[in-house]
Amino acid sequence: MMTIGERAWQLLPQFMSYQSVTQSPGEGELARYVHSLLAENPYFQSHPDYLHLLPLDAPNKPAVVAALVRGKGDRTIILLSHHDVVGIEDYRVFKDLAFDAEKLTQAFKSNPEILPEAACADLESGEWLFGRGTMDMLYGLASHVALIEKYAANLEELSGNLLLLTVPDEENNSLGMRHAIGLLRQLQLEHGLDYVAALNSESHGIVDEGHVIQTGSDGKLLPLIYCVGKETHAGTIYSGLNSHLLLAEVTSRLELNPEFCDSVAGEVSFPPTLLVAGDMKEKYNVSTPVAAWGFFNLFTLAASPQVMMDKLVALCEEAMAAAWDKYRASTQAWEKIAGKPLSRLEWQPQVLTFAELWEQSLAAHGDELLQNIENLTSRLQAEGTDLQRLTLELVHETHRHCPNRDPKIVIALAPPYYPHIRNRRETAKELHVMQAVCDLQAYASELGVRLKHEEFYLGISDSSYVSLQDAAEVVEVMKANCPTWGTAYHLPLEDLSHIDAPAVNMGAFGRDIHKFTERIHVPFSREILPKLLERLLHSLLQG
Repeated sequence: MMTIGERAWQLLPQFMSYQSVTQSPGEGELARYVHSLLAENPYFQSHPDYLHLLPLDAPNKPAVVAALVRGKGDRTIILLSHHDVVGIEDYRVFKDLAFDAEKLTQAFKSNPEILPEAACADLESGEWLFGRGTMDMLYGLASHVALIEKYAANLEELSGNLLLLTVPDEENNSLGMRHAIGLLRQLQLEHGLDYVAALNSESHGIVDEGHVIQTGSDGKLLPLIYCVGKETHAGTIYSGLNSHLLLAEVTSRLELNPEFCDSVAGEVSFPPTLLVAGDMKEKYNVSTPVAAWGFFNLFTLAASPQVMMDKLVALCEEAMAAAWDKYRASTQAWEKIAGKPLSRLEWQPQVLTFAELWEQSLAAHGDELLQNIENLTSRLQAEGTDLQRLTLELVHETHRHCPNRDPKIVIALAPPYYPHIRNRRETAKELHVMQAVCDLQAYASELGVRLKHEEFYLGISDSSYVSLQDAAEVVEVMKANCPTWGTAYHLPLEDLSHIDAPAVNMGAFGRDIHKFTERIHVPFSREILPKLLERLLHSLLQG
């Protein structure tokens, strides 16, 4: 009989062959393959009601797969993974090999000059396997399937229950996990399950010569900074204000700003960065754009959405003042050079949250605004518009109804929203998880492995959706400032509050996530990780 590691290693190339890039046909096909694989298992043939395929209403038929193995009692561990992977454009001439780990690794051996120095050294060691999804995170899925298969055939060794849950769309908007929350609640009610932990399988890179287990996940806000200028012809530039100047002033202050790094328990989030930007012009002309926009990634560890919104407002006020100063300085310099006066733009700059913009626009246009927003949402959803563009268009439409036409900066929040989650050592469940982590660290030492504990998995993950912390303040701010909240974007908070599973993350050891040099360390992932996973499961299931 194969070990967990051997079985996972056998499954990995099978899973990779589906090329399950987010929102591609392969994403849904892999889910159905995992479901069919488990459906052939004698345990699930005897218990078909323990195996679930939840199709999602989205292009290319993505789906959630859940598989419950019942042992003794109600204590249950969720084995969480995602089966989508990022794209392969960065592989260039090796794109055709990106999902064939053995062939890609061999191809790199024949062309070592294309690899960075660190990747080349790993390649020469013979201990690493390259390929898309090896590290993030198809080996995690494979190890969880192997665990489910083992304990389905050895129920006497299981002191509780295991629930495999693999979801699509983690690399995009976490549509799969947000839908899976309802399924988790359904299974909890149907089978009387007590979720004692949710064990995610996100991989890790080695830290301080040690491996890592995490008991939380950072949060993420996606603020949309919508900058409204004063449209004008380039030949009369001082009679208007370019909205890109406003966005540039915001970007120069927000990009990599360490004041927006969040810290707790000695861990620090990464600073903000601009993910995508543009303006509302549909084609080229010699007029300045009336509005420019940017979506910024903003990580959190402890700060609430309200705290971050307040900081964004203050920063945007500084940016607006700087743009105004630059405009005045430029006009004065031009007048001095030209020797004649200008008719200058007079305006009262504003910085508004979306909630404030909505209040002004609704007061001016009432039912007309409500109907237009409803119609626009329905039309854009029918056209398949993504949630970020939908947010932008709703802000733009709301501003169209705003009675104040002066330049302004509007701050809205766009999906996806990831709540930060941390083990606070407050509940019995949380304390039990921390004891299990301590026990695992001791066991790892016996295996010759230094296992470091970290409070957070940094990089966002679906672990954000396994329990709910600080719900009241989150809902208030998100509902007021996220235009799609409750319409196009749903987060089932009530179900989430009942799941209440402390987060744990431990996965394969790899390097260069989301790069063409993505790779997995074979000895640790195949030999050590399965032993750690089994030991952790037994510790967590003990009452």
